[in-house]
Amino acid sequence: MTRQEKGLWAAVIILAAGVLFMGSLIVIRGLKPADEPSPAEDKQAGADAVASFNGSTITESDWVEELKRTHGEEALTQMLNHKAVYAEAQSLKIKVTPEEVTEEINREMQGYASPDDYYREMADQLNLTPEEIRAETEYRLTLQKIATAGIRITDAEVQRYIDQHQEEFAAKKAYHLAWIQTDTEDEANRVLDRLQQGEDFGTLAAAYSLDEFTRDQGGDLGTVEEDDPFIAPEVLQTASTLKPGDAAGPVRLNDGYAVVQLISVENGSTKSSEEIIREARKQLALSEAVPLSQLEEQLRNKYDAKILIKISPSKAS
Repeated sequence: MTRQEKGLWAAVIILAAGVLFMGSLIVIRGLKPADEPSPAEDKQAGADAVASFNGSTITESDWVEELKRTHGEEALTQMLNHKAVYAEAQSLKIKVTPEEVTEEINREMQGYASPDDYYREMADQLNLTPEEIRAETEYRLTLQKIATAGIRITDAEVQRYIDQHQEEFAAKKAYHLAWIQTDTEDEANRVLDRLQQGEDFGTLAAAYSLDEFTRDQGGDLGTVEEDDPFIAPEVLQTASTLKPGDAAGPVRLNDGYAVVQLISVENGSTKSSEEIIREARKQLALSEAVPLSQLEEQLRNKYDAKILIKISPSKAS
């Protein structure tokens, strides 16, 4: 999975946290002309200003109103979800331990080159700190425990699931890759010639790669598993034949060609039988549970959680 796809996947998982930190994404509307406010309003706006544009100011109240209009209902709903979920967890005496949170975050880190790489991605994509990631992970695990409370999965069902999904639990290699994407095979061959002459891969990627998402990072695709469905099989097959530091190509893609470099390779760790059984049991229980978004709605209703103000919907730009 590429860095961009990992970011999108993570965004779905921890959207609830992301909603609370989206102020930087807001496009402020309704700027007033510089000569419209009265002197008194000018003085107040200056004291309350959070930004300016072409001589006009954006006040804190303008900013807050825009946040309310564009994301207010979503943010309030998530706040109510958290309150309802934790109230239900307390009622059922359900608790998520710090060790469980750490284990889940470590599982999410798989496919990243390092923990630092994972946290950097979460900060870049969602502006989330490690503390915020832990808080949202704890919430998600609590919700899952509530959803699966009372669901009993037999040992026979667990073993049957493991037997039918052995590929999920097998140790997998992970490749740290970079590439240079080109339109034609001739262009890819010219890149290979320059690499053979000793030119730097990252410099050539910045100059010639068509992939706008990776070229400014030296063509770095990040770390991908050997069966990653988001990476062309031809790229993964080429990577499997390389030694760290080697490059090869041209590799035929659906929309052109690529020169692929293997930066490093990691042999995946084998999970213990206890870990495999625990993961299989959890997946089976979740497959029988109500969808988590539906459970959140049910809990809001159970605890009479309501939004008491009318929020105007955001307008399409």
